[in-house]
Amino acid sequence: MCGIVGYVGSRPVVDLLIGGLRRLEYRGYDSTGVAFFSGQTLQVRKSEGKLENVEKLLQADATRFADARSGIGHTRWATHGKPTTQNAHPHEVGDVVLVHNGIIENYQDIKAELARHGRHPRSETDSELFGFLVQDELDAGREFVEAMRRAFGKIRGQASIVAMCRREPGRVVGVRNGSPLVVARDPSGGVLFASDAQPVLEYTRDVIFLENGDVAVGDDSGLRILELATGREVRREATRLDWSPERLDKGGYPHYMLKEIHEQPVALIDTLNALLDRAKTDAFPMAPQPGVELLAKARELVLVACGTSYHAALLGKYWIESLARLPVQVELASEFRYRDPVVGADSVVLGISQSGETADTLAVIRDMRARGVPTLGVTNVRGSTLAREAQAVFYTSAGPEIGVAATKTFLSQCLAMLLFAGSLGVKRNPAHRARVEALFHQLVKLPHLLESALEDQGPLTQAIRNACGSVQEAKGFFFIGRGTSYPVALEGALKLKEIAYIHAEGYAAGELKHGPIAMIDDQMIVVVLAPRDAWRDKTISNLEEVKSRGARILGVGASADESLRSLCDFWVPVPDAMDESLLPFVLTPVMQLLSYELACLKGTDVDKPRNLAKSVTVE
Repeated sequence: MCGIVGYVGSRPVVDLLIGGLRRLEYRGYDSTGVAFFSGQTLQVRKSEGKLENVEKLLQADATRFADARSGIGHTRWATHGKPTTQNAHPHEVGDVVLVHNGIIENYQDIKAELARHGRHPRSETDSELFGFLVQDELDAGREFVEAMRRAFGKIRGQASIVAMCRREPGRVVGVRNGSPLVVARDPSGGVLFASDAQPVLEYTRDVIFLENGDVAVGDDSGLRILELATGREVRREATRLDWSPERLDKGGYPHYMLKEIHEQPVALIDTLNALLDRAKTDAFPMAPQPGVELLAKARELVLVACGTSYHAALLGKYWIESLARLPVQVELASEFRYRDPVVGADSVVLGISQSGETADTLAVIRDMRARGVPTLGVTNVRGSTLAREAQAVFYTSAGPEIGVAATKTFLSQCLAMLLFAGSLGVKRNPAHRARVEALFHQLVKLPHLLESALEDQGPLTQAIRNACGSVQEAKGFFFIGRGTSYPVALEGALKLKEIAYIHAEGYAAGELKHGPIAMIDDQMIVVVLAPRDAWRDKTISNLEEVKSRGARILGVGASADESLRSLCDFWVPVPDAMDESLLPFVLTPVMQLLSYELACLKGTDVDKPRNLAKSVTVE
């Protein structure tokens, strides 16, 4: 989720880097920095916190750096190491300075090898280690581009890296493998690098989206693109982005909903930053606030919500009971408020509402407070009624959501639920502490994984488009799942109804034989959520039951699950090898994109579906 900007050419580079990073602030970050050559001297300025901190560091020397014409900049979201100045990018190793977006999976092996030779990084990051690999190649007599190619071949994982070298100060080299990277020729003379098109559009609308395994070289001779494996030069066509002002506001996407689906990795980052104390290294360190204390005293949680927020609450029940061993009730606010419910003396009632204005949820919170029951809120809107009515509130940080159908606000609510579960689990369930700590380390890497999975031309999005083209005429859809996939199935059916106006139902897969299976025929699509989790084998048994009755199966499962794939008529692969608690975060965007693509094929108004409002403020 890190942001990258680079430039070599005729323009003053410091202003260009700062302006480009400003356009990447939407990505979410906790530290930032720039590196550039002023004459032959390499200058590095970086800081934890916001971009303004780096601007202050540069102000005193602004006139002295006016001659700088090559440089790189970065906004960092911490995955390896705390969000400190020391861990901020760019990283400097010998003659090499670099910025990095992504994860180096074999960083521990590289670090151990360096330690055996008495070499120790100054930061806690995986990124700095790449600089050592490049420096080794330089010391072996190789030129900078060749050193970058060889070093990149020694790392595993999805990453993009842009670097410069003291030995060749007029050259910037970028390598892409997984994490997005774009380049463009500056009409005034020069080459631009960025992690997406936004920083480039001020200078040109003709951009090249690098492919995996591309090496981009910018210097005074212009732009060259090489194959990583062979070093041979290749040709990549530029794409002209003729975006209208409205399309620019949508980030280049045709609809706000699609933009907001792709903003979910950033929404996760910002919500993590808001709810956690990121300066601490222990697992799930909640930032001090009144709500944390109230949550810790609960002997039972009652989660109340409506619509999509109710599905987030259902996921919260699975996570909190599993990780923290704390009893959880989940209630529809519209039913709970009229039921004369019995709430235990040590219970805490937590209302979840994206807008903070949902009428039924607010009514429950008011009633509980009148009874003397402790109340909490989770909302995305500061100053909302829920924030004022509940005793304490947790804010998600999804940012403004324009599309009526909830996407990034939902995933942020889910994250809040998981953070509650993890933080309570650390304190209440010491027997599972090792699992909770391992889960947390995977969680901070989740935004990177999700960003890569959502890549526009990636296997996941392409599989969804292919499937939608084949199932758009179906008379109806059943979404089925077990465990944490069950609330995601409910959300998938809701999204399809909301924006595509197609009949859809979500079911716990084990409930099909209790009535719904009578509806199955060859005109029905059954969307089966069966990732590699504790419920997979049981879900596949339910899949075979509906398949034998003529249903067409759209399977969603681990990319390497060939036995599941063989049972499906249509297949959507999702990333594998993660704690099963994180699987809803990759399954949910699949459900959102499936509904979005079908809605586009149906020609509906995706951002403003009929009969719906963004916030239900009346009964």
